[in-house]
Amino acid sequence: MIPSELGIDKIKNIYKLLEPHVNKTPLLKANEEISNYFNTRLFFKCEFLQKSGSFKVRGATNSILSLNKESLNNGITAVSAGNHAIAACYVASKFKLKNKIFLYKSANKYRINTCENFNANLIFTEADEGFKNVKIAEDEGYTFIHPFDGAYTLQGTASLGYEIYNQVKEIDNVIIAIGGGGLISGVGSFLKQINPKIKIIGVEPENAKGMSQSIKSGYALSKVNVRSIADSLCAPLHMPYSFSVANDVIDEIITISDQEMIEYMKFSFKYLKLFLEPACVCGMAALKNKIKKRFINQNTIIILCGSNIDYITWNKLISNGSLV
Repeated sequence: MIPSELGIDKIKNIYKLLEPHVNKTPLLKANEEISNYFNTRLFFKCEFLQKSGSFKVRGATNSILSLNKESLNNGITAVSAGNHAIAACYVASKFKLKNKIFLYKSANKYRINTCENFNANLIFTEADEGFKNVKIAEDEGYTFIHPFDGAYTLQGTASLGYEIYNQVKEIDNVIIAIGGGGLISGVGSFLKQINPKIKIIGVEPENAKGMSQSIKSGYALSKVNVRSIADSLCAPLHMPYSFSVANDVIDEIITISDQEMIEYMKFSFKYLKLFLEPACVCGMAALKNKIKKRFINQNTIIILCGSNIDYITWNKLISNGSLV
């Protein structure tokens, strides 16, 4: 059951609240050649054009707007492989908030530089230590802006579902990358309330499939072993709130390999003229290689969730299949 705080009228109000602070990103209809290649009527929701370069700014901004004056004065903390850290740094700069942002040591140079451009207080951490460090910052008085859990985060991502529905009413399938699950649970919760027949398809790296494992286990796993070039999908744990919503709205999860993501990074650059990070292309890989012809004559939306990547990192990935 979808929580009342994610109800349709509530999300419509949240959307109005967020409008001055986030971009309304384009939803582009693929040309006939591309749609035929993917065997569906294909649309791309371009969240990589969002402020901060990913959808993460929606949840981060909504979380900030929920804080009282005392909490705002005490500042915010966050942990991330990059996209959420950039979003947190952006909103901290925009609202002039003290911050303590924990960024994974594996973050690419572009993400580091972008955070630093917002004058963030960056602290580098190992992925498996990040959430522990955030707890210490909370004890110091900082408010934790969660990357993928909690009502305020999911209200932010649900606003994306509302925006998609405003841009195209006839929707059969939505394909969404899964890391911690905040994006798919928010978008899916709104669209399922509008039309329960809309299929919500999740995509995970085959070596970072914490949501699949959590669903199989029946609860949110507190530790997940992850390894993928799609570092923004490598959530080291899952959380009960976002898991419970995701579990209600997801119709299917597809897993793909790192090599399949590399294939569609190249495809996006060659045929779409888009320079995208691995997480951003996993929907295309799943649609072409796994779904194949199941969505013929249907309207299918792929959320291009973000792309904070530099050319050196991108080129290493497509050349070597790793950053080594």
